[in-house]
Amino acid sequence: MGVSGISFYQQDQSYWSQAQAQSSASSADNSLINVIGTAMTDEAKGEASIANGIALKRVNSELTAAVQAALQSQSGSSSSSSSSSGSSGSSASSSSSASTSSSSTGAPAVGVGTVPLTTSTPLASLGILPGGKITVTTGTDTTTYQSTGTDTVADLINAINVDLPTNAQVTASLNGKGQLVLTARNDTALITVGGSGIDAAAIGFGTGNDSFSPKLPSTTSSSASASSSGSSSSSTASSSTEAKSGTKTGSTGSSTSASSTSSSTKSSKSSTSVYSPLQENIGSAAGILSADGVSGSLVDMLA
Repeated sequence: MGVSGISFYQQDQSYWSQAQAQSSASSADNSLINVIGTAMTDEAKGEASIANGIALKRVNSELTAAVQAALQSQSGSSSSSSSSSGSSGSSASSSSSASTSSSSTGAPAVGVGTVPLTTSTPLASLGILPGGKITVTTGTDTTTYQSTGTDTVADLINAINVDLPTNAQVTASLNGKGQLVLTARNDTALITVGGSGIDAAAIGFGTGNDSFSPKLPSTTSSSASASSSGSSSSSTASSSTEAKSGTKTGSTGSSTSASSTSSSTKSSKSSTSVYSPLQENIGSAAGILSADGVSGSLVDMLA
């Protein structure tokens, strides 16, 4: 009986040893599964956070570009309406047209790129490598943008539009043809576009299309108006003198008619000289508005 008892005891000890070993292994497996599950959850949360950040950044860029395009469109419409009201006033009388032309102001410098773009176009697809630089300068202020390799045209536009005292006083947008438009914030600034290598040419501002001057105010029409007034006053003075003397002969009468004919000819030439600069200004204004994309179709900024 003693041998049998010892045998049962050993079997019992062996069973419990195996049970403890299996329990320990099961606990280790459960711990490993929990660690792996936690890691996978953290990875999914991290990827979702990164994706949300990229999506929010893209939406903010698109909305900013859309608001800027809408503001420029409204500004262009008000400029167009003021130009049309000025031209209708000039057709009413030649003297009022001369006054309008003489008080015309200059226009800010506008640079239009030659490459069609979209806000979602990657700069890398244009040949701008990571670290490539694009500079926009007005006077002593310069905005320098350095590509990250994963940025887009919208990122470049947003950087140019940051209004800091040390940055170039320029606004950037895309017109109806997808061309990048740079507009000075005042009527005196000269815009210069540069970059490392051919980076400036990649966005449409290569050699020959990298410097843009403002349009200066025109004073030619004012002098034409003054000469017209002077000739009219001299003609009036001559006529009044002849009326007071009353001693002029037929030859004098013929000279008077010749003088009046000459005055009318000068008056017509003066009115022509007044209208020509006005038409030129209107044509220049239409060109600027067209360059800004006002005459084109609206760009789908959220594409």
